[in-house]
Amino acid sequence: MNKQIYFDNNATTKCDEEVLKEMLPFLEENYGNPSSIYEFGKDVKEKITLARKQVAKLLNAKEKEIIFTSCASESNVTAIMNAVKNNPNKKHIITTSVEHASILETMKYLEDVGYTVTYLSVDNKGRIDLEELKKSINDDTLLIAVMMANNEIGNIYPIKEIGEIAKKNNITFHCDAVQAIGKIPIDVKEIQVDTLSMSGHKIHTPKGIGILYVRDGLPYIPLVFGHQENNRRGGTENVPYIMGIGKAAEMILEDNYEINKKLKYLRDKLEKDVKENIEDVMIYGDLDNRLPNTSSMAFKGVKSEELLLVLESFGICVSTGSACNSMIAEPSHVLKACHADLENYSPIRISLGKYNTEEEVNIFVKNLITVVNMLRRRK
Repeated sequence: MNKQIYFDNNATTKCDEEVLKEMLPFLEENYGNPSSIYEFGKDVKEKITLARKQVAKLLNAKEKEIIFTSCASESNVTAIMNAVKNNPNKKHIITTSVEHASILETMKYLEDVGYTVTYLSVDNKGRIDLEELKKSINDDTLLIAVMMANNEIGNIYPIKEIGEIAKKNNITFHCDAVQAIGKIPIDVKEIQVDTLSMSGHKIHTPKGIGILYVRDGLPYIPLVFGHQENNRRGGTENVPYIMGIGKAAEMILEDNYEINKKLKYLRDKLEKDVKENIEDVMIYGDLDNRLPNTSSMAFKGVKSEELLLVLESFGICVSTGSACNSMIAEPSHVLKACHADLENYSPIRISLGKYNTEEEVNIFVKNLITVVNMLRRRK
């Protein structure tokens, strides 16, 4: 069995040992319910407050603006439905054609019940046009929802400018920041966002913990009712995982995004080596403005599903795009929106993480060259 090389960190990340160490006491001895009135529970509640401070500091937010959820999808849906409830007389929403499935599926539901949704287009590099956004706004617009960074091609979107446009027009602005967290600094005050989502398992916590930022003063109606989270999300708190995401946030600030220098070096080296050794390669996205760890590439005449299966036999894990859509046998909605030639070029996504090494990149490229040439000879 080959040593596994994991290049799918945009799908999920390995739990960090320091995060796990922070969590374990709350799975073993500190198991009290934070809603209890005795000290055994109160002590746990104080630890939740500390974790909330850590996450708030990461986003330059207030503690009371942070809500712990089960995942970013819950955070996204909660934010969208909250905007809808707060604007009962308006029926128009603006988003993009390249959002995460949790956003797009919610938009489909809202369209089914009478809302109008404008899906901003993207150019062949996956970039949006702010002029199209401005022209799409009307008196009936209640929400603008745009992701901070794309999970498939890595594009970073002009969130600060969108925030200014939304504020000028008195429109609620929601941002899915799941892929951006830990890779680029985020200041919720600077970008003037009203709500923002993030997920723990993209920053080295276990799956099952998310964050919803809600700007102080924004009217808020819970999706799940209950007294927990200051009456903003019902259900007994997932204490160990809250401790984990608090620690992960602290570690990002301690690193001060230095890991990105390594990730960009490895990603750029990988792409350079691939282009020098394989003909007819396409690399997608805005190559001058993307996440440092992400590369979406395709090889003419090679099906991504075949490529993934053979690479897996070498112990290499990459993906065809979003993990949330990996079981759906359809081309990437992101690359379709980019007008990519998906008949001849079938994409794979490579997303690096802090545990990846230059040796792994070299092994990957060597095997990729072999596999692509083998699959092309079969045609």
